Formats: sequence, structure tokens, C-alpha cells
Amino acid sequence: MQRYLAGECTPEEKVLLEGWWDELQAEFKWEVPAGEESEVHDRMLSRIRAELEEPKVIRPRIWYAAAAAVVLIAAGSWFWLSRTPVQPTPDTPIAIEAPPGGDHAILTLANGKSVVLDSAANGTLAIQGKDRIVKQGGQLDYQGASKADGPELFNNLATPRGGQYKLVLADGTKVWLDAESSITYPTAFAGKTRQVSITGQAYFEVVHNANMPFEVKVGEKIVKDIGTAFNIDAYTDEPTLKITLASGAIAVDGKTELNKPGRQVEYKGGEQQLHDADLNAVLAWKNGLFYLTSADIGTVMRQVSRWYDVDVQFENGMPAGHITGEVPRNTMLSTVLQVLRTSGVHFTTEGKTIRVMP
Repeated sequence: MQRYLAGECTPEEKVLLEGWWDELQAEFKWEVPAGEESEVHDRMLSRIRAELEEPKVIRPRIWYAAAAAVVLIAAGSWFWLSRTPVQPTPDTPIAIEAPPGGDHAILTLANGKSVVLDSAANGTLAIQGKDRIVKQGGQLDYQGASKADGPELFNNLATPRGGQYKLVLADGTKVWLDAESSITYPTAFAGKTRQVSITGQAYFEVVHNANMPFEVKVGEKIVKDIGTAFNIDAYTDEPTLKITLASGAIAVDGKTELNKPGRQVEYKGGEQQLHDADLNAVLAWKNGLFYLTSADIGTVMRQVSRWYDVDVQFENGMPAGHITGEVPRNTMLSTVLQVLRTSGVHFTTEGKTIRVMP
């Protein structure tokens, strides 16, 4: 933008910047009253220079393209008055809109009865064995006996696309479920271990009990707690299964041990890789963020698909490129798509479908 003001942009940079302006002008329907062009020109030029020169305090890893878009908005009609014609881009206007996901889930009881938690009132939902199932906002809490006297009664909690939910098991262990995920668990634990199974993505804060270890079954793998908080990303549409330690220690299949916060094990096919991961990025979903560190476009768009309950198609294969940045998950879809577009992602929209172009 500084080079644009100085007339030093390359042709490619000029097309990119003015393409952003086209979209913003269309979205906000800016118009310059007749006879006021000079006044608007001077006022907006002064504003944009002030924006560029004034020091700003911003959050680390903020979406830099979004910040540029904000400055463009502040600049108003100055670009419209001073720009030259540009070639149209292949992108269509963003005609798709969806609210962000929220606390949505379905609880299936041991007798097969299903409870849609969105519409259920707060308070006691059911009695399972010696436990009361209590809904408190976006959380289910199993209150009563942590250890079963007889056979275990199993419940299932499942979130749809665009849903998330928090669960407190009978032993006090806390579980966060991401969109399009599920967990099957006993209402109270029996036997020598406390075992649950999951699909999708879940974060655990386990109440440690050395005499009754906590285990998570994900596919064919068993993650065993050793006094721990950890994240499991097991979406079937992702290329790898990722298990990341947040605190304490865990063992996977009784042989691969993670004992330092941020250590991650990835599985792809029969191969295993151990490395350090960015915990901020891994746990962003739990903390209400899209937080990306050089994420490939496919990963980003799959997150968008799950959280906003939209379909994403890739035309002519997966586009190259990576994105780094941070956006709150309570943002409307159109805003997220605008940020992605200004970050260089090309797409068209139709109904609930986003088609990503090369």
C-alpha cells in the first residue's frame, strides 16, 4: 500500500490491491457525492497515510490481510478516485453466508433414547445408574458415583458439523468435543481401566488415578493417561492422526511416550513421526480460534467446512500455498471468506458450496 501511494507498485501488486478494493466497494456500496471528489480525495489520502504511519498494537499472528482490508476500508473512496481500470478476477461475489458454529450436540442414552441438547432445558436430563446427567449451558455433567457397582452403562455424545460441546465424566475428567466428533463412554467406570472411545477431535483434561488408568481408544490405537491433558485430532478426512500432549505424559499403544508439553505423534498409514508442535495452533479450536501456522489451504478449508456446515470442493486438484494467521471462531462465514480471499485463496460460491480454484 505504501508503494501504491508512491506510484511504485508492480503491475501484479497493483492488480491485487485494486482487486481487494473492488470487493470492498461492492460490499459496502461506497459512493462519492457529485462535486465532492476533491474533498474526499484529500480526506481519504490523509487518513490512509495516518493509518500507515501511526504505530499499532496488535495481537501476534493476526491475519495481516484482514488488517490491510481494515486500512482499505478506512481509506474509503480515495482508491476509487485515483485508480486505473483493472482486469476482472475469476472470483465471484461472496454470495454465501452462515453463522459460526455453537453448542450443538445429541446425547444417546444407554437405552437408545436420543436427546437433542440444543432444545433441552438446563437441569437434570436423565438418571443413568447412580448418576444424574445435568445440562449446564454448553456442558454435560455426570454427577453421582464415579465407579459403577454393576455392568457399565454406555452413553454417546455426538456433535454435528457446526457444533461443539463440553463433557464432565463421572470421574471428573473434562472433555471438549470439536465439530463433527463423538465420544462413547460409561456413565460410571467399572473394571481396572477407565476407557472411552472417540471420533473426530477431542481435548482431554484427565483426573489421574494410578489404580484405574484412563484410556482413549481412537481407531486401533489406545492413548493412556499418566496424569495428563492432551488433544487427539482423528478426523477421517485429514491425512494424519495427530496426538498432542498439553501437560503431564501419555503413552500410545503402550510404547510411544510423550512427556513434554507440545510433543506430538503423527500417524499416516503405518508410519509414525514424533516432533514438537505449536500448542497454540493445536488447541486453538478449544479456545475459540482458527489459529494457523503455515497451514495448507486444504486443511484450512476443511476446518471451515466442519465449523460452518458448508461443502468445499477443489477444482483441478488441491491449490498450493500456506496460510498463517488468527481469526475468532465466532466470526460470520462471509468475513472469514473475505479474509481468505485477500490472503490469495481463489474460490466461487453457490448455495452452501465453496469451490476452491487453482
